[in-house]
Order: sequence, then C-alpha cells, then structure tokens
Amino acid sequence: AAHNAAEAIMTSDTRPKEIAVECKLGVQTVRIGGIAKGAGMIQPGMSPTGARPASLPLHATMLAYLTTDAKIPAGTLRKCLREAVANSFNCITVDGDMSTNDTVLILANGLAGNSKLSAKDLKTFQAALNHVCLELAKMIARDGEGVTRLVTVRVKGAKTQKDADAAARAVGNSALVKTSWNGGDPNWGRIIDALGYSPAKVVEEKVDIAYSAPAAKKLTYSLKKGRPTRTSFDTLCAAVAPAEFDLHINLNLGNDQATLYAADLTEEYVDFNKGDISDPASLGG
Repeated sequence: AAHNAAEAIMTSDTRPKEIAVECKLGVQTVRIGGIAKGAGMIQPGMSPTGARPASLPLHATMLAYLTTDAKIPAGTLRKCLREAVANSFNCITVDGDMSTNDTVLILANGLAGNSKLSAKDLKTFQAALNHVCLELAKMIARDGEGVTRLVTVRVKGAKTQKDADAAARAVGNSALVKTSWNGGDPNWGRIIDALGYSPAKVVEEKVDIAYSAPAAKKLTYSLKKGRPTRTSFDTLCAAVAPAEFDLHINLNLGNDQATLYAADLTEEYVDFNKGDISDPASLGG
C-alpha cells in the first residue's frame, strides 16, 4: 500500500521515493516510514508556522508523508520533526525555485505500545527520524528534473551559521556552477565568484576549495588560501566525474558550517521546463 501511495503522488518524478526503518525504544520495536515526491521547483524552507527561516526561501513543490507506530506525545513529535526537517528537506536544492505547497506531515498511532520515552529513547527516535527524512530528501535531489549529478556542498569556517548557509546556497544555486558540474568541469572560479556575491562574509585570500568522494576524509584541493593549487587538471576532473561527490569550502573565518545537497543543471532540465506554446498542455507551472 505504501509503495502504491508513493507512486500515486508522483508528478515529474521518475521513480517513487520511500523508506522504512525500525528502532528499539526500551524493549519495544518501533517503526518509522515515509514517502515523498518532488523533482522540480525544489528548495524547501519549511517551518511549523510558515514563517521564513533565516536565509531560506519560503516554499517549494515538495510533499512528504511520514508515519510511525511510536507512542509519543504530540508536542515532542512536533519538536522531533522540526529538527529532522531542518537538517534534511530544508537542505536540498534542485533549481533554487519555489512554489506554494511544501508539506511534510507525520502521523503517530502509538500501536507499538512503548513505555514513556526516556532521554535515551528520545535520542534514538530522533536519529531514526533524521535518517528517514534525510534519505527521502536526497532521493528528491537525485531525481530532480534532468539531474545527472548530486553534489554535497559542505561549507565550514564561516563567521555565522547564516553566512555558512548563504554561501552554500549561492554556490548550489549558481547556474554557472551547476552547468560546470554537468560538464564535469572543476571550475573553482565560478565557485569563488558565487561565494563573493553571496551575503556571507568572504575574504578571498582565505578561501579553500576541495573535492572528495561522498563523506570521504581524503580531499583534493583546487584552491588554497585563494590561490590555485598544483593539483593537475586531470586529477580535478576525475574528482568531479562521479554521479555523486562532495564539494568542500572552508571560508577560514569562524566556526560555523552548513551542508546543502545540490544538483547539476542540464539540457534535459531546460527541455522539460521551457514548454511549447503551440501545445498549451505542455506548459508547466
């Protein structure tokens, strides 16, 4: 039934997005499941009241429905969802564009019959919910319209968290950066340009830019202290060739950081969204 529902809510998605996990709360096994949709007009910035979070856009065309059989107070569940969304759905961008119907819902029926949550239990539940939300969010970014590459933009060393987020979004939403990702071009000039016009505090002579495999510790630097490294062009091209890789940006100005899951920009995205005025049915939102 869940799979059918995941298929039923698809629009321009190419595949259903679904996940389910189990965790132990005390002696009871608790389940958390979720389905989601979204492929274009994606850069969520959700909050419980609809108020715009700092430096984030307001809405995007994305829906996610979560369920759990955990017995958990409504207020606690809302707090858990708020944290999970802030670190998942609110950290993806396909095209930096917005719509009006962003929604993430969670329903809990309590049928697991677990006892009152201890601090340890709450931590376990939060981690499981975080995982479900992040995996669904990355599925959306991977399946963005025309997307061929998912790039995890990791900014650190910012003066404030708002600066870190703004820097990551400037890079992740830059048309020039996104097209270079599509072409496999490790163009650090476009990256530092996007950093420069972002609202973040940036000192060019302090910026480091590097690449790695997803979540890997070994970094390949293209820029250190604002100057190009001696890393060969072929080596840098190899670093950005995979369908998924991490882009590391160190502003070296403070201790705050942000992570954004971004997508490349392709001819297929343009073809899908440009429409055909001779065929009104092809014109999108």
